Amino acid sequence: MKFGWISAIRDNLVEIGNERKRSRIMLAIGLSLLASLCYACAGIFAQRGLHQLPTPWGAWITLVVNSLFLWLLHLLVSPEAPIFISANLIFVFIGFFVPGLTRVLNFRGIRTLGASVTSTVINSTPMFATALAVIFLGERPGLVVLSGLGVIVGGLTAISWGGGRGWWSQLELFYPLLAAVFFAGKDVLARWGMGITGQPILAVAIASITGTVEVYFLLSWIQGDRFRLPPPRIFFWFAISGLFTGGSFVFQYLALFIENVSIVSPIVNTYSVFVLVLAPLLARGIERVTLRKVIGAVGVVAGVALISIGRS
Repeated sequence: MKFGWISAIRDNLVEIGNERKRSRIMLAIGLSLLASLCYACAGIFAQRGLHQLPTPWGAWITLVVNSLFLWLLHLLVSPEAPIFISANLIFVFIGFFVPGLTRVLNFRGIRTLGASVTSTVINSTPMFATALAVIFLGERPGLVVLSGLGVIVGGLTAISWGGGRGWWSQLELFYPLLAAVFFAGKDVLARWGMGITGQPILAVAIASITGTVEVYFLLSWIQGDRFRLPPPRIFFWFAISGLFTGGSFVFQYLALFIENVSIVSPIVNTYSVFVLVLAPLLARGIERVTLRKVIGAVGVVAGVALISIGRS
C-alpha cells in the first residue's frame, strides 16, 4: 500500500481518458445527426427548384454556393493552413467523385425518383463501405452485419417495387446506387487524409471546389448544355440547397475527423428519416410519401443500425 497513491492517480487518469472518449463519441454523434439533417434539407430544397425548372445546372448552382460558403468558412477559421501541399491532393481526388460526380447522380435521382427514394437508396452507403472493407482491407463482417445488409436490400426492394413508372424507374436506381459507392469510398479516404493534414474545413473546401469545376465541364463540354441563370425565385431554392449542402459537409468532415467511419457513416446516412418527416412540410404537393416508402425507409434505417452495431 506504500505506493497506493500511484494506483489511484493511474485509475483517475484512466477514468478521465474514458470520459473524454465518451464525450468525443457523443460529439461525433451530434455532428453526424446535424449532417444528416442538412443533407435532408438540401435534397428537399433542390427538389423544389427542380420541380419548377428541371435544369441540370441546378446541381452546379448548389455546388457554387456550397464552395463559396466553405472557402469563406476556411478563411475565417484557419486561414494559416497550407493549401498547396501534396497531402491535399487526397481531397482533390475525393472531390472528383464527391461532391463532383455524386452531385450529378444525386440530382438525376431526385428528378426521376424523388427526394425520399433517392436519399433512402443513398443511405445504403454503409453497405458498400462494408463490402469495400472486405475486398480491400480483409475485414470479415459478422452475422449481425450480414443481417443488416439483407434488411437494406429488402428496404430498397420495397422502395423500388411497383413504383408506377414502369421498368425505367427501376433502372433509375442505378444512379443513386453508384453515388452510394462513391460516398462509401469518400468516407474512408477523408478520414485517412485528415489524419495526415489535420485540417477538416480546408479538406472539405478543396473537395468542394474540385467538384464544382468538374461538374461545370461535364455539363458544358461533355453534355453540351449552355448555362442559363434561372429566375430568382428558382435560383433561391438551389442557393438554399447549396448552403445546407455546405453545412452537411462541414458537420460530416468534422465528425470523421474525430471519430471512426463505422460510427459516423451509418448515422449520417439515416437522413431519409428526416426527408420523410420534412417532405410533407417543405415539399407538399411535390414529394409523395407513401406507406411503401415509409416501410422501405424503416427497413434501410434498421439495416444501417444493424451494420453499425455489428461493426462496433
